[in-house]
Amino acid sequence: MVTRVLMLIYRRPDLTPEQFRKHYEEIHMPLTKDLTGDTFPLSHTRRYIPRSASTPDSSTSTTEYPAIVLGGNSADVEVDCVTELIFRDKEHMQSYFVLPNAPGAAVKLEEEADNFVAKYQTILIEDCAETIPETIPGTKPEPKTWSIKDVWSRWRR
Repeated sequence: MVTRVLMLIYRRPDLTPEQFRKHYEEIHMPLTKDLTGDTFPLSHTRRYIPRSASTPDSSTSTTEYPAIVLGGNSADVEVDCVTELIFRDKEHMQSYFVLPNAPGAAVKLEEEADNFVAKYQTILIEDCAETIPETIPGTKPEPKTWSIKDVWSRWRR
């Protein structure tokens, strides 16, 4: 069964959002792919939180670059990137997380991550629920609950 993991990644406060993204994409990702080899996920999607520049005298990273939000308080949004990893199954996921923790690889990744990450959380995702909008005038599909296995089998067709 397909397994998904979310990583909530917070940039170091001394970096701009652009510096954070550039480092993640151009330095960290190539190193991660190189060190993990065949255990690299089927998909490694990075979603960056859009931020705007504020006054230069702001005291914290989240006030200097407030998140662009559609609702709620932008100061409450501290995460800078939501990363989704998709694995074939739990064994694939476990092998991915074991390999970077092997002697040498773990040190390289942790030291490299310290260059742009303040902190991060890794979260296992189980089932998802999806609501599909009206697609044919006059009809309304029922909300559907689906599993990762369903999504994977639909995607592979």
